[in-house]
Parts: sequence; C-alpha cells; structure tokens
Amino acid sequence: MQNIYGDTRILDSKVRELYKLSEDIMMENAAAALEDAVASSLKERIEGCSSVFLSRPAVLILAGSGNNGADGYALARRLISHEYAVTVCAVSEPKSPMCILQKERAAAIGVSFIDVSEYDDYIERVSIDLKVIVDCIFGSGFHGELPFEAQAVIASANKSIDAVRIACDVPSGLDCLGNVSGSNGGSYFCADKTVTMGALKMSLFSDVAKDACGTISLAGLGVSRGNFEYADGTVRHEACLLEKSDSKLPLRKSHNVNKGTFGHAAIVCGTKPGASVIAGSAALRFGAGLVTLVSDKADSLGTMNIPFELMTSSAFPANAASVALGMGLGSDGKSYLGWLCEHPDVPAVLDADICHSPFVKDLLEKRSSGIVLTPHPKEFSSLLEQCGMGTFSVKEVVARRVELVKAFCNKYPDAVLLLKGANVLIGIKRASQNDAALYINPFGSNALAKGGSGDVLSGLVAALLAQKYEPLQAAVYASLAHTSAAEAALSSVKNNFAITPIDLIQAVKAL
Repeated sequence: MQNIYGDTRILDSKVRELYKLSEDIMMENAAAALEDAVASSLKERIEGCSSVFLSRPAVLILAGSGNNGADGYALARRLISHEYAVTVCAVSEPKSPMCILQKERAAAIGVSFIDVSEYDDYIERVSIDLKVIVDCIFGSGFHGELPFEAQAVIASANKSIDAVRIACDVPSGLDCLGNVSGSNGGSYFCADKTVTMGALKMSLFSDVAKDACGTISLAGLGVSRGNFEYADGTVRHEACLLEKSDSKLPLRKSHNVNKGTFGHAAIVCGTKPGASVIAGSAALRFGAGLVTLVSDKADSLGTMNIPFELMTSSAFPANAASVALGMGLGSDGKSYLGWLCEHPDVPAVLDADICHSPFVKDLLEKRSSGIVLTPHPKEFSSLLEQCGMGTFSVKEVVARRVELVKAFCNKYPDAVLLLKGANVLIGIKRASQNDAALYINPFGSNALAKGGSGDVLSGLVAALLAQKYEPLQAAVYASLAHTSAAEAALSSVKNNFAITPIDLIQAVKAL
C-alpha cells in the first residue's frame, strides 16, 4: 500500500525546514522529473512515428502564474539543451516570486514565449511537429472554476491527438479532491501521464481523475519518499492506495479439510434471480465450500437453469457462514434483515436493492460489525437517505465521496463500506480510530460497467466472509480480485465492451 495525502504543502514546507532545502532546489528536482517524462514520451512517439518532421520535435509548455507555472519555466530551460523546439505559452503572467524568477532564467537562455492570443497561430504552424504538451497551469491547490483563457487553451490541448499530454503534479482543473466545477461539468486537462511531486494526492484518485490523470508517477524533490512523507509527524495520510501486491487469494494450504472447512455462503434470491445465480457462482468459484440460493419461493427456482453445484432452500442453512443480500431482491428485505439482526455472528454483504430498504438502518444500529456494504453511487445516495444522513444527488455523492464515506463509517463503526466507481473507495471506522480509514483500489475498468458485474463482486465478498476473513480483508481482497479478473478477461477478448459477468467468474480461475 502507498500513502495518499490531502494537502502536501505542509510537507513541502517542513522538508525545506528540516533538510535545509531551498524552494529553488526542490523545484529543480521537479523540473528534472518532468524532463525525464518528456524525453521518454518523445522517444516513444518518435520511434512510433512514420511521418517526416518539418523541423524538430516540438514541446509546448502551458504555464500559469504560480509555482506550477514556475516548474514549467524551469522545465523549458532544461529542455532547450535537447534537440527540441521548446515554447512556453504564458496562460497567465507570472505572479509568484519563483515563477517570475524562473521565467527570467528561461528567457536568458533563449526559450520562446507566446501568450494565449498567439496560441492558435502557434498550433497551426507546428501542428505536424508538436509531440508533447505539458500542463503547468495550476497545481494541487487549485479550487473554483478555470479562468476563460485556461479553459480555451486546455480545450485545444485536449484535442491534440498526436501529442503526448503530461500534467505537472495534478491536471489543471482538478481541485484538492479531484473534482471539477463550472458549467457542463467544468473542464480539465486530460493527461496521458501525470508526474506528481513529493507524495501522492487525493486529487489524483477521484472518479473524474481516472480520465484526467492517465499514468501516474511520483517524483522526488531532493529527499527520499519516506523522508518527505514523514517530515511532519502531525500530517496524517488521507487514504491508502492499494497495489496488486496487496491482493491475497483464498489459497488452500491444508489437506485435512472438507467442504465445510471453507464455509457455507447463503445468497438471497429475489425477483430477479439471475443476480443471485451470478453471485452464487462467483462465491463458489472464489473458494466457498458450499453455496445455497435462499428464496421464500424456492420451489419456483426449479424452473430456472441454475447450475447444478448451487443448492436452493426456502430458509437460511443452519450452518450459514455468510449471507449476501440485495442483488435482484426487488423488496424491502425486512424478514432477511431481521434474520441478520437475530444472528449477529453471521457476517453479511449488503448490496443493490437492500440499500433502498427502510429497514437497513435498524440492522446497522443493532449490529454494524460483520457487515460489508457494496453500493454504487445511486445506491449509496439512497442508503444515506434511509439512514437519516441527508439527501444527496448521485452527482453530489460522486463529488463528495470521501466526505460521505467517512461520515457513514464514523456513524456505523466496524461496518465496511465499499463504494463502487472508477476508483473503488473502501472505508471503515475502528473503535480505536478517531476517524475512518480509507483504501482506494485504482484498478477499476470500464469493462466492469455492465449489469451483473457488481453481483460478481458481492459473491466474491460473500465467499471470503464464509472462509472467515475479516470484513475489511474480504472487501479489499475481493475488490482486487474483481478488478484483476476484469483485466484477465480483457486479455482474452478483442474489445473492452464484450466482458460479461460469466467471463469475470471464469477469469477468477486465472488469478
């Protein structure tokens, strides 16, 4: 796992104080990291380019008025020693002392400057040679709406298909939480690569940021990552970024076992039984020893094409080790939630329709431990309302997801909340913690944006709960397996729109 921070400016200041580093030195390290990113991008682009250059490969740097712009001017000064045609577009005139100084240095060495009024002419003149555009307009401290000039330049840059787009620290237009504001959803720089400085930031891992950031790399600023992140012991990281190495599969190591050793997962079957069949099949594939579909109309399930390995029952099995409830339920689930209240030792994953139930609040108030909730934003909006935490639109849930997940987890200690999205957000509040702990799975795929994908995830969580994994472990490991299965499934098809829930279940075998 890697630490993610909300605001690294305090760390920047403390590093300068502790290690006697000037702002100039730290900025030079930032510019060097950007220089490496530009050089590698140009190498990739030129090697794969069959066209002939009219002149030299061109690099355009978009510079703002603050220290992010200063990074851009410092980068230009370093790049001019290469065989590149380097130009800086001053989206706004320098205001910070470092930005003023860095522009003077760049001018002294011969860097070419243009302003916004000259932008279109420049693009027309060098369009064939333009291979890299670097965004140094705004950094991680940005908030509000982009100025008109910045919007216009960014809109044009985003249309440059032939140029690699690189963002310095954070793509311009994203605020400290990775959101955008303004009409039509706001505008932001769409980077192919983002070089972030010093430490990872929350703004890089919102749902919007998934489209804005591209590949994220971390640049040192003159000290090691550890020295940077722990320069001020009072600054607590905001979340943990999950890595593929954090995944743990339910591998069977003991041999003196039987099916009962690996737990009995009960999957509640509702008005859309296909959802429970998908979840049950995923649970069995992910190590549960037994899986039963539970329905008060169990007799009618006999007419369905249910896999032979899944059992059916009108009641919860006496030895149920976990429950999955909500997928395709189509009702308020009062009786099932009541059963969970009466059996506090049986862990459960709650998903989909159960998030709309007026009785879910009662369950959470009676026993929030042993519960994993896996809503998507619309379901989370309903869940918040059912729990008396306010009315929020789906757009607000997405924009305020960190705040709302923390609030929910703080209200219901030990409950695990997994909020689906482009970047999956997992939260839990332990009794020993002052605030909820957050974990982000950044491996979400657009191939998962399809009905039934969430049912697979619920089944994976239920399987791990049945095998006696702690709820947080079950949520983290199941989420990583879910995204890894999508990646594995994609390797066997030509297009990312073709993945089905059955493909995901089959891909679990390849993990």
